[in-house]
Amino acid sequence: MLFGNVNKLSLVSYVNPSFPKWIDEAMAIAQQQPDGKYTLSDESVFVLLMSPETEPFEKRKAEIHKQYLDIQVVLEGEENIGYTHELAEDALHLTELENDVAFFERASNEQLVHLAKGDFAVFFPNEVHRPLCAVSAPMKVRKAVIKIPLTAL
Repeated sequence: MLFGNVNKLSLVSYVNPSFPKWIDEAMAIAQQQPDGKYTLSDESVFVLLMSPETEPFEKRKAEIHKQYLDIQVVLEGEENIGYTHELAEDALHLTELENDVAFFERASNEQLVHLAKGDFAVFFPNEVHRPLCAVSAPMKVRKAVIKIPLTAL
């Protein structure tokens, strides 16, 4: 898991030189388009624009992906995202996931990262994360979730 801010994208280019480009493209789409799914210049990469409401930590489920990594960008509002580097026990046997997501009630040694407008977090396959946790009280947020298949890396 990495996190940063869209105003300092040069700091993530060493991870993958396409990350800043994909984040910039997603931000440009978000300024002009309503919530929905949009393809980026690399046709295998897409962004999901959404406006959900955060919830208390205990109401949110942890999740993992196997074939895609996520770059989650907060466009408006703020959220906490739980994460851990320990794979959920229930995930050890999973190989293929419907819609590339598996959900879990529990995760071990979870930490929280606070994301406000312009902040992003990168979650690689098999990294357990729990998005959309309320910071203090539930609130509506606007997010861009960039989905990058392993084949694009």
